[in-house]
Amino acid sequence: MEPLTIGLLLSVVSVVLYMLVSNKHAPYRLPPGPRGVHSLRVLLDAMLSGKLHLEAENWAKQYGEVVLCKVPGRNIVFLNSSRAIREVYSSKDREHVTNDRPHTFSGWFTMHRYSDVILGSPTDPRWTKLRKLFHSSIRFYGDGVERFESTVQIELRRLTERVLATETVTSPSEHAQSRGGIVERELNMSDLTSYSLLCVLSVLLTGECPEPDADVVQRIKKFDRDVNILFNPSTDGMMTALPFLRHLPGYYRNVCRNVERSRADLMDTLFTEAKQTRQPGQPRGIVDVLLEEQDKAQGDWLTDTHIQCVIMDTVITAYLTSRETLLDLFLYLQHLPEVTRKIQAEVDHSIGDRMPRIEDKSNLPYTEAVILEVLRHSSFIPLGVPHECREAIVYNEMTIPKGSLLFANTWVCHQDPNAFEDPTDFRPERFLDDSGRLILATNPLRQNLLSFGAGKRACPGENFARTRVFLYVTTLLQKFDILPPVKHELLPLQRDSWDSGAMLHLKPYHCVLRNRV
Repeated sequence: MEPLTIGLLLSVVSVVLYMLVSNKHAPYRLPPGPRGVHSLRVLLDAMLSGKLHLEAENWAKQYGEVVLCKVPGRNIVFLNSSRAIREVYSSKDREHVTNDRPHTFSGWFTMHRYSDVILGSPTDPRWTKLRKLFHSSIRFYGDGVERFESTVQIELRRLTERVLATETVTSPSEHAQSRGGIVERELNMSDLTSYSLLCVLSVLLTGECPEPDADVVQRIKKFDRDVNILFNPSTDGMMTALPFLRHLPGYYRNVCRNVERSRADLMDTLFTEAKQTRQPGQPRGIVDVLLEEQDKAQGDWLTDTHIQCVIMDTVITAYLTSRETLLDLFLYLQHLPEVTRKIQAEVDHSIGDRMPRIEDKSNLPYTEAVILEVLRHSSFIPLGVPHECREAIVYNEMTIPKGSLLFANTWVCHQDPNAFEDPTDFRPERFLDDSGRLILATNPLRQNLLSFGAGKRACPGENFARTRVFLYVTTLLQKFDILPPVKHELLPLQRDSWDSGAMLHLKPYHCVLRNRV
């Protein structure tokens, strides 16, 4: 028998023995959940298929608000209500032990041993400084800042021009035609939004807007693809359990090498070039802001590696979430023309023909409500970013053991009829009060919306992301009607239209953009 085969058999035997021993009665009350070898197989199958959120949904229906699944060496806990998530992550007596990140190979490998904000540990004194720096960098282009608004508006003008220029395109995948003087064109929305958002991201980071075939655009796309493969739960789970696989010929070594290469190429473009060409005191973008802070920093806490990791955090948070939100929103609009008309009526009444601005948000409550409802209804980050419980805690008379992996199950929370009336319905009005104004963020209903997380690990760029989506939606709907495709199938609003994984990615689709008269 081959040594590798013997080793795998011994591993399986060890797993089975561990599961049998760990099922002994615990001295305290654990949360309910699946137990035994069968549950381990179900869990592994769900992770390998990228459908852990769907299995967690089944467990939530069976076991309730908090579910614990025991696997070798780890307790996995799913928090299935907004109340449980906020109390476990945010309450004063728990937040100091529930906001660590678990050790994962993908985070350790990609972010240079957790030298970033998203995956770094709050117990590391440098993490607090780095998080504050991340916040201040975002504020350089933050919500309400003229520089940020101007950057997005410039790109939106270019985006509008690119759409209008497709009137002469007659390729099979894109077409433009005139019907009764009204011009229509059928476009791939993924391509359209991706390049546009990458332009904004490049300007925010470096102060420069790239051409469509520029290195920075292709390098961000490749980094995104390669990191998504490594962070996929099936790949990451195997690498976390068996990190030596990165040294052995085959799939896992290739995945790691691809990430190393794409990360190095991205840093050459976004970091090295910026460092070589910057003028002190004249920041062009976030990278220059970080480099100026490095000049001021005392000691060695802010290294080039830390800055590079903050850049990667920005790429991940500023590009991926905005792209998915926009793609989801425009797909919903194809299916719900009455929602499109209501947004356009609001834009026409409050903005008219001028360029939409950030300050218009307060006068377009329905548009804001649509964005919130898309985030709720799609829940494209279904289990959030996992936390780790540093010490045992008690919630609702149940003990969550030390070292437990915690998942905020927003997939279930956002479909909870106790939190949202008729949750399967797409109803933006749920986020409006009786006078038609957007309900406050402190409203209990808004508190049930957890798309950006909760507690000290909540996404620091929530306003940044929602504001950018707002400007895109209002600008495009001011100029165009969004209609179902003619030459392509209309992607249905059903679960298999999204590719599964840690983040649910909408499959590529086309739609018709028709000039408004």
